Amino acid sequence: MFKELFKSMRKSARLWSISKKLAKPADYADVFKLSKRFKEKDKYIEELIDIAEADEYVKSVMNEYEASRQNLRKLYEMLISFGAGQYAGGHYVAASSLVYASTLKFLLHVSIKQQFRVNDMDAKDSAIFITNRLIKYFEKGEVGKVSLETM
Repeated sequence: MFKELFKSMRKSARLWSISKKLAKPADYADVFKLSKRFKEKDKYIEELIDIAEADEYVKSVMNEYEASRQNLRKLYEMLISFGAGQYAGGHYVAASSLVYASTLKFLLHVSIKQQFRVNDMDAKDSAIFITNRLIKYFEKGEVGKVSLETM
């Protein structure tokens, strides 16, 4: 029990640290710093995926959906582009969505099984819906399975 608690605390600390780095806005005024910032973000995304893969529950979800690191990277980029690059309920949504089994399972299900088609919406509207659902999930402090009905 203590071992699981320690692992959870360590994961949370690593996630918090990476989230803080990923959430830091780029300085668009300085082109030289901008290039460096993009390289840093790439490194931080890789570290985020390392956190996800280190969790046995998350790894089992990845195996269930045959998801690769590249799939997680694409999901992260999709979440950022549709508004999940924000904090909700103490979580940086785009990052936290990938490192918890329940939210990752939701994301992989709607992206792989349903190919970003939710309730007869097109891919863009589905992505917006999915992003907003995850924001609400963290905002409300929900736990467990993420459903489409809880909006």
